[in-house]
Amino acid sequence: MSIVERIRKLSEAHTRLIALSIIAMGVLERLVWLHQHPDTKNGLAEAYNVAASFARDGTIADTFRRGSGLSTHFTPVLPTIAGYVYRTFGLQTFAAQAILTTLALGTVLLSGYVLFLVFERLGMPVVWRLIALGIFSLLPLFPYLETVMFQIWEGGLACLLSAWVLLRLLDADRSHDAGMRPWIGTSFIASFLFFLNPPSGLACFVMMGFWLLRRRPLRTWPGHAAWGALALALVLAPWTIRNYEAFGQFIPLRSNMGLELALANHPAAVSGKDARQVFETRLNTIHPQTSQAAFDRMEAMGGERVYAKRLGDETKQWIAHNPGAFATLSLRHLVQFYFPPRWQWELNQGGNSATGVKQALTWLFAGIGLLGAVLGVLVWRGLFFYPATLIIVPALPYMVVQPILRYHYLIYGITLFLGVEVVRRCIAAMVPSRASAA
Repeated sequence: MSIVERIRKLSEAHTRLIALSIIAMGVLERLVWLHQHPDTKNGLAEAYNVAASFARDGTIADTFRRGSGLSTHFTPVLPTIAGYVYRTFGLQTFAAQAILTTLALGTVLLSGYVLFLVFERLGMPVVWRLIALGIFSLLPLFPYLETVMFQIWEGGLACLLSAWVLLRLLDADRSHDAGMRPWIGTSFIASFLFFLNPPSGLACFVMMGFWLLRRRPLRTWPGHAAWGALALALVLAPWTIRNYEAFGQFIPLRSNMGLELALANHPAAVSGKDARQVFETRLNTIHPQTSQAAFDRMEAMGGERVYAKRLGDETKQWIAHNPGAFATLSLRHLVQFYFPPRWQWELNQGGNSATGVKQALTWLFAGIGLLGAVLGVLVWRGLFFYPATLIIVPALPYMVVQPILRYHYLIYGITLFLGVEVVRRCIAAMVPSRASAA
């Protein structure tokens, strides 16, 4: 009996034990990487500043440096968690870093396990699911993100929550559950994800709409929509109230969109030549975290919200006068979202001999996974519309800003698993099964 046949005949308990063992090895591998790269603060930037502010005095503030005031640059979830850890164990202490690293790796690799369960619902055989989980866990292409940045940035948790919503919707679709309770629970998870990472949350809301279209009669849609809207309102309310009390403005999410828009859309970016140099020059010109002059301008204008709005207004005027250039940049950003250029790895980690390999593998998984998303929508249909949505929809909001590796990571796991499904189907089509041969 071959190894493949032995795996096929394993019980569900044994299969999950193998999966968890693969994940445990993935954790160990990333911890070894982290031990070899001990500088764990570099790259946390504004997120660390806000977490440190919360640790000191319980405020979401000081985004760009200490004393810069209350902030809406971030939603407070991860900075608050990290802030509590820093307050208890000290800023950048070994104990604090160990806890935050554990949380980051937990969200990352647990998201892989949830995708393992997701593709069980989609009919992928256990051997192929273990292959996909093995690649995800044992071939870390983004170890810096997974061990360092996701200590405070939201990418790992966003991946976990989006996979969870996907799993819940697949279960609801397969079971034909007509009760409202699962819908309410999923609405709260998706709303929290929208608060944490709006592009991923938007994709989950689209998946929920597709579930309504497939499984619920039209007369029930208003009730489902009302519960979904209520869940979103309850999730956003505390932060929105805080912002109105602090600034007198309605800010349900973040206030930095103008800054992000300005970083990505400007005359120097249109040519596409030396993209890294153009991006770093722009960053060092207008971003208060990296430019003292920009920080001084921000302070003189009245703070981060006024500064970001001014930049956003100026960029929108440029876009209105240069629609063709904006369209060119948006299409370029769309490509970069799925196929990150090499310089994005070099921004925080520097380039080395492995960078090209990581980029090539990332492009390979993204390309095959994107093909799977297209096939899922146009050919396979049915349940495959759900994972396809998680690959396609998040790219749309990121078209108007400059994509970076953190943004691509939001679709990395789902593209990998769906790409493995494409390979499986291609092999099945080319190699007849024993039954067919007989």
